[in-house]
Amino acid sequence: MQTCTNCSTLRGTTRILSVGLLSLLLLLSLTSILWARPAPTEQFISGKVTARTGETLPGVSIAVKGTTRGTTTDGDGLFKISANVGEVLVFSFIGYGSREVKVDNQTYLNIILEESASSLQEVAVIGSRGMPRTDVDRPVPVDVLNAKELQTTGQVDLGQMVQFNSPSFNSAKTGVNGVANFADPATLRGLSPDQVLVLVDGKRRHQFSALNLNQTVGLGTVVTDMNSIPSLALDRIEILRDGAAAQYGSDAIAGIVNIGLNKSVGKGTFKTQYGLNKEGDGAGFMAAVNYGFSLGKKGSYLNLTGHYQYSGGTNRSDPYVGNIYNATKAKEDSIRRARGVWPVGTPFRVGVYGSNQTKAYQGFYNAGFPINNQWSLYSFGGYSRRDIVAYGFFRNAIPTNANSTPELFPDGYVPELPGQTVDYSTVVGVSRKVAGGWALDLSTGYGYNFLDMWANNTTNPSMGKDSPTNFYVGRNGFGQSTTEVNLSRNYSGLGSLKSLNLAFGGQYRVDRYQLMPGSPESYQVGALAKTKNKAPGSSGRPGIGPEDATDQTRSNIGLYADIESDITNRFLVAGALRFENYSDFGANVSGKLASRLKLSEAFSLRGSINKGFRAPSLQQIYNSQTTSTVQAGVIVQTKQLPASDSRLARIGIEQPKAETSWNYSLGLTAKAGSDWLMTLDAYQIDITDRIIVSERMIVSSITALKTPFAGLSEIRFFTNHINTRTRGIDFVTSYKHAFSAKSRLNASVALTFNETKIVGQKATPSLLQAETVKPILMIDTVSIGLIETAQPRQKVLLSVGYTFNKVSLNWRTSYFGPVTAYEKPAGKPHISQTFAGKTLNDLTVVYTPTSRFSFSLGANNIFDVYPDKVLATTASYSNGEIPYTRNANQFGFNGAYYYGNLTVNF
Repeated sequence: MQTCTNCSTLRGTTRILSVGLLSLLLLLSLTSILWARPAPTEQFISGKVTARTGETLPGVSIAVKGTTRGTTTDGDGLFKISANVGEVLVFSFIGYGSREVKVDNQTYLNIILEESASSLQEVAVIGSRGMPRTDVDRPVPVDVLNAKELQTTGQVDLGQMVQFNSPSFNSAKTGVNGVANFADPATLRGLSPDQVLVLVDGKRRHQFSALNLNQTVGLGTVVTDMNSIPSLALDRIEILRDGAAAQYGSDAIAGIVNIGLNKSVGKGTFKTQYGLNKEGDGAGFMAAVNYGFSLGKKGSYLNLTGHYQYSGGTNRSDPYVGNIYNATKAKEDSIRRARGVWPVGTPFRVGVYGSNQTKAYQGFYNAGFPINNQWSLYSFGGYSRRDIVAYGFFRNAIPTNANSTPELFPDGYVPELPGQTVDYSTVVGVSRKVAGGWALDLSTGYGYNFLDMWANNTTNPSMGKDSPTNFYVGRNGFGQSTTEVNLSRNYSGLGSLKSLNLAFGGQYRVDRYQLMPGSPESYQVGALAKTKNKAPGSSGRPGIGPEDATDQTRSNIGLYADIESDITNRFLVAGALRFENYSDFGANVSGKLASRLKLSEAFSLRGSINKGFRAPSLQQIYNSQTTSTVQAGVIVQTKQLPASDSRLARIGIEQPKAETSWNYSLGLTAKAGSDWLMTLDAYQIDITDRIIVSERMIVSSITALKTPFAGLSEIRFFTNHINTRTRGIDFVTSYKHAFSAKSRLNASVALTFNETKIVGQKATPSLLQAETVKPILMIDTVSIGLIETAQPRQKVLLSVGYTFNKVSLNWRTSYFGPVTAYEKPAGKPHISQTFAGKTLNDLTVVYTPTSRFSFSLGANNIFDVYPDKVLATTASYSNGEIPYTRNANQFGFNGAYYYGNLTVNF
């Protein structure tokens, strides 16, 4: 009798799917019944919004409370909106207190907003398809960062702006680190970059095209490049610190970053900034402009942003202590004196280790147009091109070195590794209110990223003197097309319920991944590979060969249902269910329950439990990379195998499948008047079947690999292998108070403590381990460290701002906890080094002589704090080239940065 080893799992999945589909059918049935209810009488209300001074306020947000309907004022502060008698209009604008107005028989309103320090309780829409809520009223935690908060950091990259505003978000610049040079790994709650979902105005953003295969945070993952969006195009960023795959689909295990776009009209902003590091390098210049146009109809807008940025490279390498010409000191010194290029007895640097030189050209648009009283058209998108120059390790000129080419570089060389990353995207949609008060949103969008790579000032050592010194390495490409439909309806006073919001919809997505070959010389195996053991391919970055080229697609369809209800004034319950089916690995069902209980007007308890998932990326499934080397005069290859390679099944390696997660959270919120609020949230995230890239497996040392992988030196592949558990606490408290119209104080403390541990590993497949005595490790200490200890477990952000009349002072203190990095020296046991936690302090002074002009002077990391240095006795120090670890991600290593900027409002 045959045994079905997966039957129990299959039966469990079937039960979940059956229950999920049944729930969805019941909800749809309920919806059809409710749809038939007669709609309340509605009317169009127009009006004008001004400040107390009489100044018109363009861009004021106007929402019908308890619904998803809303609009904004135009350049003259005018608005028009449809609402039912008895509904409440909520007027809100950054820098002004919000105001609520109940709809009666009036058809024209004059609204005056009072100026305030800023809205303490920011309203967010992410995490709920029901009514917008402030943080203390949400069942799950959401950070809301408005555009002003982001701009006052003095940072120019969006990822770094968020880094110093959100404790759970982590992103730091790297150097000499492969693909991470071109797209910063950004994480949430200490998890991987691909376990956070990025949205733009609630729509899924496409991912970066290239896979990170270097020994740094995010090894084996693909990021979403937030730095491809110009900061002036933003109105706010919302960070949902809770799993949300049941609401928004794959990847939202750690949470969601939603980038809200600027919709203002009739006003513009020009901003320019120049800065410099204390060391005199890293000079940066940025110029950006934003302006919003009315399209000739009330409620219409076309908001445009242009952005140019130049950031000079930095170099923090130590003096070089290795040899350049010969392995013996006497001969080395003699050649140095004769050549006159590198000194003897005087410190000098050979490498370039720091932030990369970057030129960015970016544009973004956001448009909306009310076609008639029912239909509205919207669209947004943009283009980004960034030219980045990274560097490899120094190649010495010792003739026997596999990477040296003395005929072309008699004094050694440092490979220059430029890349050009291009993003373009657009989303077009329509929305309307349909029968029964339902809101319909239908949209389609496409986004694409490609990374072109070169290797310059280098050689193909196996070609000797015949080698070019500049190579085209190839292209990574990734495109994503998404079409979705969403329906939602909010009911007020339905039976005994205070409110009930129903939402359901579907999404169809197609992904495409491409690898395109480089120039033949970038991967060619020259004659010197056999005769002199010289390394083939462009040194520093081997090219993509024809055998690794790929062009693969997959599709998936998702269906979801979402319900949220204020059962009473104090008790809120929300739930969601989502079914997705992928063309390659199959189906998944996700679910979520969340609740909030108001203990009083000042205190609330909240909590959630959700089951999420992350589908393996196309890059993880189909990436292939071949590197040739020479061993004992024989050319052998190291290969990153695609999951589609049939030989993997012969050694027991299964195709990658979805990671699944259970996320639990429990929180307390508190507020006192309009000045102070506090949130405290504890969470646990259990991830099963987490995908890793395996260790490099030496074919000659593993019996099961010798036959199927003959001709290869090493292999590497992706597999579901580990289970992890992340536990943590997030704490946020804010105090904002206006002493007078000219005197305001803002203060906040935000901190996170978390820990990720590997709590289980699958056994090495018996087919792979067969006839090999030594245990074969799928994941070793270095890779484990990248998951468990390479990111700070503690992060604390303290911010104080005081404004008096026309001058503002802002002080920010940021503490980044210790990190630990591991390395494996050849033939020796693993070693580790812990780098102590450090505190950075930033100061900004802002002078605003008029409402049109603002001048800022600032210093980031004002006390010039650096991470601890790598021990000079370790291999990772690389003879002085890498004084700060590449195997952990703490806060960067450029030291103090001074800047000034000018903002002009028009």
